[in-house]
Amino acid sequence: MQISKFSIAGMLFVGISQIANASPVEVEALSLLNQYNLITSGNVTSNSHVDGNALIGGNVSGGTYNMHSTSNTVVPSLTVGGNTTGYIQTKGKGVNVAGNVAGNININDGGDAYFGSVSGTVQNNANGNGSTSVVGNISGNVNTNGGNTIYGGTVTGYAGANGSGHVLNQTVTTPFDPAATATNAINTLSQFSDNLSGLDSNSNYSINYGKVTFNATADSNGLAIFSIANAKSFFDSAYEFAFNVGTATSILFNVFSDGATDLNLHANFLGGSASNLGSILLWNFVDATSLNVAAQFGGSVLALNADVTTNQNIEGTLVAKNLNQFAEIHSQPSGFVPPDITVPVSAVPIPAAALLFAPALLGFMGFRRKLRV
Repeated sequence: MQISKFSIAGMLFVGISQIANASPVEVEALSLLNQYNLITSGNVTSNSHVDGNALIGGNVSGGTYNMHSTSNTVVPSLTVGGNTTGYIQTKGKGVNVAGNVAGNININDGGDAYFGSVSGTVQNNANGNGSTSVVGNISGNVNTNGGNTIYGGTVTGYAGANGSGHVLNQTVTTPFDPAATATNAINTLSQFSDNLSGLDSNSNYSINYGKVTFNATADSNGLAIFSIANAKSFFDSAYEFAFNVGTATSILFNVFSDGATDLNLHANFLGGSASNLGSILLWNFVDATSLNVAAQFGGSVLALNADVTTNQNIEGTLVAKNLNQFAEIHSQPSGFVPPDITVPVSAVPIPAAALLFAPALLGFMGFRRKLRV
């Protein structure tokens, strides 16, 4: 089974009228799932890479961000509400760290970079497309190739600018507050998760000797919904996943725990379905507190209350409390189209970034992926 490929540019022209039926929560949630490949309310410790952009509410130690992103979004490659340690690389443009850089950050593709303070090392290869700005003090080393280095406090370490750049001491104002941005994103996605969890299932699965077969029954909008109860026993006994997609173009899994909330995800997605179907699958772990990804996992994951450990790749966006990363998180621009969930228009204000992203979102909401068996 293959999913026909469409470029994001092509999606921009599809289904503009669809947004009229979407609630503010849906609009912003889909925007976030497509702008970011990783979102956490807490901390990230990484020994691997994230394909797309990352929004981290807490601290970050290590990792490579925006490694292979194909999305054209208005957000930085890495946004951090706390501090950074370890060795960090970004491959896309832009960084915004609210706290202190105590380790090393290497910015490979330039863009404007903002930091609260730097006691470690920052190397921004701006190459004429960006600058490095530090709100407070530089006690470590900051260097910008092909751009300015600007600081608002004092320099007891080193501040440099190569090429046509200059070193300037002046007040620095960041374009947005990373911690507040992460908090707002988590609040929106939490409400989105709650809304999805209340939907009735319309599809069933069967289990035979550890093989789970999901039989999708799509509604008139192409949405199939599965409900998984007793999540601990389900995932402990599931060793293979097979999918009969039928006419479904979006598939939602609402996962509920019955007491035990620590889940081990070790089932193999058969026939390459982890990557082939990743863009249309959304797993809503309603009350999980711990997820261990022990096999390649297909689909975006909402696990807002969970500490997640990845020992195998995730094919989609991850939203979690904290992340301990030993495997890759791959960008799968979401083709998931949620149902029309009615909420008060005033419930969730849409920030400016979402409005800037609206053209792409319109395409995603009107888009229906065609499946060929």
